[in-house]
Amino acid sequence: MALAIIFDGVGFGEWFVLLAVVLVVVGPKRLPSAARKFGQYYAKFRRAADSFKRQILDMDTELANSVRDAAREVENAANEVTNAAEDMFRIPDPIPPSPPSPDNPVNPVNPVDNTASPDGN
Repeated sequence: MALAIIFDGVGFGEWFVLLAVVLVVVGPKRLPSAARKFGQYYAKFRRAADSFKRQILDMDTELANSVRDAAREVENAANEVTNAAEDMFRIPDPIPPSPPSPDNPVNPVNPVDNTASPDGN
C-alpha cells in the first residue's frame, strides 16, 4: 500500500525506463538476488513500520483511557463537593404542625385568637 501511494503517478513508460536502468546498473545475473534483497528489506521495513504504528495506537488508547479516568475522578470530586455544600447550606424542613387534640383544638404553631372582634376591641 505504501508503494502504491509512492508510485501512484508512475505510468507504464516510467516503469519501463526504471526497469531498464536497474537492469543496466545491477546486471542480468545479479537482478534476481537484488530483487530478493529488495523484497527482504522491504518486508523488514513493513514490519518495523507496523510495529511503530501499533505502539503509537497503543499509546493513544492508553492516553485516552487515562484522560477518561481522570475526568471521571474530577466529576466524582465535583459531585462530592456539591453534595457537601448542599448539605451544609440546606434549610431544615419546618416542624410539621401537630394535629389538634381534643383538649386544645387550636394549632400551637399557628394559633388563632377567636375572641378578638374585627374592629380591634
